[in-house]
Amino acid sequence: MGIDQQTAYARSGGRPQDQVCFWREQRYDDLECLKARFYRHSYAPHTHDTFAVGVILSGAEAFRYRGTRHIAPAGSLVAVNPDELHDGEPEGDTYAYRMFYPSVALVQQIAADLGERHTGFTAFRDPVIDDPELAASFIQLHALLEYGAPRLAVDEAFTEAMTVMVARHSCTDAGGRRLGRESQAVGRVRRLLDDCYMQDLTLEDLAREAGFSRFHLLRRFRRELGITPHTYLTGRRVAAAKAQLAGPAPLSEIAINCGFYDQSHFTRALKGWTGLTPGQYRRGLPGPAGGFEPLSAERPLS
Repeated sequence: MGIDQQTAYARSGGRPQDQVCFWREQRYDDLECLKARFYRHSYAPHTHDTFAVGVILSGAEAFRYRGTRHIAPAGSLVAVNPDELHDGEPEGDTYAYRMFYPSVALVQQIAADLGERHTGFTAFRDPVIDDPELAASFIQLHALLEYGAPRLAVDEAFTEAMTVMVARHSCTDAGGRRLGRESQAVGRVRRLLDDCYMQDLTLEDLAREAGFSRFHLLRRFRRELGITPHTYLTGRRVAAAKAQLAGPAPLSEIAINCGFYDQSHFTRALKGWTGLTPGQYRRGLPGPAGGFEPLSAERPLS
């Protein structure tokens, strides 16, 4: 049973609470969907193995991407490519947005269906996009998904919005994704992190695998992959934990299985990368959460 807005506001010490609604759509290659209003939450620097596409509904989001600080105001689209380090926080008091996380395979298939792309990896050109018509389409699509509209209506809205996004705002990169283009030595380190993410690895372990000094490895890894080994390792742990959250294992067990010190460490890491606690992520897996969580004094967004 929910709590009333006055009680929620009082419990937060008179400060508005961050609000989230998360779910996953299996029929669109496990598309993750997030609706959120953040007052205090700041994303840790992180990457996605998917694209991230969304619309700022109100306020403005500030984020660093490819070494530059960007401001996305209300009404703008944001687009982040896979493997690219970025963060995010309110620019001012708050911001609200609706986000999609389409898989690489899904976006590449849409590009292929357009029949106008050269061979290469399809990526979005700009992290902040001014396209009011497309923004409105994405808001409508997100709401249709959230409230369980008829499948045909959702399919048509999804196909149209994503196709327009790729047609208008993408380019092709003949080199492909950043991951996979690294040197052999850095690739060996990346595979070690992939295979042993649950272990308490040291920089010396990684340097030995590469055949480099610790300093040289750190510099090469960051230059070739855009992130540090520790950030990459945290991402692998978060990805593994998200997969295990689909099952019945207790959160404390998942934390240990995925290399986190304890459940508190797990919670901080997952929220820093996704904006969600483990419990919120788990509850969103079967379908839409049905609204913001927790309640606050703010009027819910449409």
